[in-house]
Amino acid sequence: MSDRIIVLQKVISQRTQPPVGLRIWSDGLVQRPAADNPLPAATERLDKDRDLRWEDDRRLSRSQIEAVQEAIRQVGFFALPPVMLINYCKEDPGTAIWTANVDGQTARVVVFDPRPRRSAELDRLSAVLDEILGKTSGN
Repeated sequence: MSDRIIVLQKVISQRTQPPVGLRIWSDGLVQRPAADNPLPAATERLDKDRDLRWEDDRRLSRSQIEAVQEAIRQVGFFALPPVMLINYCKEDPGTAIWTANVDGQTARVVVFDPRPRRSAELDRLSAVLDEILGKTSGN
């Protein structure tokens, strides 16, 4: 593999908690947001990417990376809308920002008020991540 890329990244941001999530690199490195990342500012938009510090968590095998890539393909990640639940009425909801890079395709999906059963596709992808990583995929 010549160039190292982020295969999948998920960051959940809320006003009152440090960001959580994961980042999976094409070489198998899994990272998590550092616990000491600052909370978002009071007026900072949660649907915008933030510059976070990441900490190494573990390494995945080639077959595990391929399973993540296949899950991204199978759930139809690249066909998802870039913003989900924008009309949901909740004052200042948290967000999950998902980014995937597979087969030369890149997509970014923002989910407002991220909880299970918001998107069947993302729930299936989360289930695969839970299976590969254990129940610590940054939900």
